Amino acid sequence: MLLYLAFKNIISKKSSFVIILFIAFAVMMLVVTNAIFDSTEQGVQETFVSSFTGDIVIRPAYKSPLSLFGDETPVTGKLTELPMLAPYSEINSFLQEHPLITDFVPQVSGMAQLSSDEEETKCYMFGVPAEKYLSLMTSISIVEGQPWIDGEKGIMLSQKYAESLKAKVGDTLQFAISEGFSSRLRAVPLVAIYDYSVENSILDKIVLTNPETVRAIMDMADLSSSDKVELSENVEDLLSADDLDSLFSDAEDLTDSVHTDEIIISQEDIEAYQNSYSDSSSWNFIICRTSDSKHVKKLIKSLNATFREKDWPIEAVNWRSSAGNTAFYLYILRLIFNIGIIIILGAGFIVVNNTLVINVLDRIREIGTMRAIGANKRFITKECAAETIIMAFIAGIIGCLLGIIGSVVVSRLQITFSNSFLIQLFGGTVLHTSVRLPNLISAFSLSIFIGLIAWIYPLINALHVNPVEAMQGVK
Repeated sequence: MLLYLAFKNIISKKSSFVIILFIAFAVMMLVVTNAIFDSTEQGVQETFVSSFTGDIVIRPAYKSPLSLFGDETPVTGKLTELPMLAPYSEINSFLQEHPLITDFVPQVSGMAQLSSDEEETKCYMFGVPAEKYLSLMTSISIVEGQPWIDGEKGIMLSQKYAESLKAKVGDTLQFAISEGFSSRLRAVPLVAIYDYSVENSILDKIVLTNPETVRAIMDMADLSSSDKVELSENVEDLLSADDLDSLFSDAEDLTDSVHTDEIIISQEDIEAYQNSYSDSSSWNFIICRTSDSKHVKKLIKSLNATFREKDWPIEAVNWRSSAGNTAFYLYILRLIFNIGIIIILGAGFIVVNNTLVINVLDRIREIGTMRAIGANKRFITKECAAETIIMAFIAGIIGCLLGIIGSVVVSRLQITFSNSFLIQLFGGTVLHTSVRLPNLISAFSLSIFIGLIAWIYPLINALHVNPVEAMQGVK
């Protein structure tokens, strides 16, 4: 009976349809806005994750903010001094056995002056194993040349960076760094030029090169891995001799016969000794990809708990923390933009709320008449609440449907950006939308919430008015 009366009152009043349209429009705008924000946030994340950050970055625990570019302390940050991961061998073994880490690649970072025959510029050096790195960074595509082979020297530049240096594959580029009165120089060939799937100014600052070059130019100690290749006893005896000259004290001419007690060193032993120090443990970061990107937060929390248990001075962070200040500033700009949209929507909801308030206040005479013929305050309260909730419910459904349609229309319009700032802000050159169920639920819930609170204050005032006065139209 109560719902029937409430529904009949809604249909009989033109103001009810205006209120429903107001709420539906506000809900639609909220759904479309969230769909754009979700899509662009996902686009920015995919760009960074597939270009240089991965899903998770393992970095040393450091007193200052640390990204893949170095110390990110504002103004005073020093990009030339980075701590090393330790103990690297144990960390490497742990990640290899972890079921949720699908792959990872180590990285050593630095900053130097990069120059060609015609131009020079400051750059961020990422020393990485080329083949392994490119297999993880799926948005990087080689457009010219070939990556260096492990153990060889080489540089890979983005297409934009190569154009700014006026360099081409085969040219020799030079890294330089000065410290006080001394300087270090390294000449490295440009072996490949690549491109990113999405344009981003952050990516154009990166120069990929072999790890040995970065360690040399940054004057880093090239520590070997603790996982040494086992050598034969003959080689160990040879290397542990106190006086190497004594080994040749009784040496005779090569034509003489060889003594039966001579130390025999096979080619395999020599190669094992050389290779035992080829796997360096001097790395600043480890970039990881996971099997389930939706649960990265839980995985980071679990990894950090394990690191604390093992007393390793390292930490796991997400893509945003490892991308540096530029990504953080971009996040702040997006946040400000979101807040601006929310303020606009908030103003719209205030208008809707006021409309609902006026709707109740205009019914004071009706409420007084109902009380005069015997309706108690509880019945009137329930009826007004039912009417408002029904209107909010209908408006919420209509608003969500319109929001879905609007989001599809925005995607179909294929709105493109040419401004580099907008490209970074929205995560690509084309504006996409992504409607998610949680956002629909939140928008619908907000509609119901507005309906619930809009009638409370004016109804309380109306119920306190004397029925006779209310029938006479007293406000």
